[in-house]
Amino acid sequence: MQIQQLIYFMKIADLGSMNKAAEALLMTQPNLSRAIMNLEAELNIKLFKRNNKGVVMTEDGKKLYQYSRTILNQMDLIKGMALREIVPVLSIASYPLISISRLLCEVYNNHKDGSLKIQLLERRLQRVIETVESGEAELGFLMYNDVQSKEIKYMLRYKHIELNYLGTDTWYVNVGPYSPLYNREEVEASELLSYPIVRMPDDYFSNLTFYLSIGGISLTEFKKVEYMSDNAAMINLLKYTDVFRFGPGISREDFAMHGIKTIPIKNCGVNIGVAWIRRKKEILSAAAREFVQMLELWVPKAIH
Repeated sequence: MQIQQLIYFMKIADLGSMNKAAEALLMTQPNLSRAIMNLEAELNIKLFKRNNKGVVMTEDGKKLYQYSRTILNQMDLIKGMALREIVPVLSIASYPLISISRLLCEVYNNHKDGSLKIQLLERRLQRVIETVESGEAELGFLMYNDVQSKEIKYMLRYKHIELNYLGTDTWYVNVGPYSPLYNREEVEASELLSYPIVRMPDDYFSNLTFYLSIGGISLTEFKKVEYMSDNAAMINLLKYTDVFRFGPGISREDFAMHGIKTIPIKNCGVNIGVAWIRRKKEILSAAAREFVQMLELWVPKAIH
């Protein structure tokens, strides 16, 4: 079956006449009749029946008409793609971090003329890597601790993904005004055991973090845990309850805009690697290079 046969079939159905359809299609009636007979033979159905006014569709013909109209409409959309100007897309996969969306706002402001579409895919570490590997995202942004580092680098090598290191951060405590710790200049990890912690749901790499110690306290000792799967929910919980969050210092200014403080942990001892990733041997788009330049300027300043 060919698309042209469906066009012939629909023209006959629309005009209700073989003669009129042949004239409209600039072909002879015998050739048109032969094309329809071949289509009927291939589908093993009868498409038309004759009456004194011309031809009308059978019930099977009516069904095929609906299917054919959908197919031809889709063909028109496909052909239309060639006529439209293709707008570049900047697709970023990122560990959930409030600051990345702000940086993408800066990218947007640089392209207000509509010359760029922006897509942010927030993922846990493993999914960030997989999203870049699959090509769904051009770049990935990662933050990983000492315990995760070896496994992450192994996975990146295995998947032929390039790691571009930006700097080393550490963990702080994020708290809102409802927390008794809000006005502290520094906290000890042992003090935090009395309060609930909010965090993202676990994946393979976050499970490794359970072996990590912060200021001499193992993460397994924190029993009061609230799980939130997106940044907006986490921010609201920090703003309006006494929960706390372990997070990097890199986002202190963005959290401060929401009234959330970033407080140092005494003798924290945790190193957080900050990096961006891409598929090896691929040339970055202009928008991706622009975003990388923003990261390279922002990360060193935000860490210190």
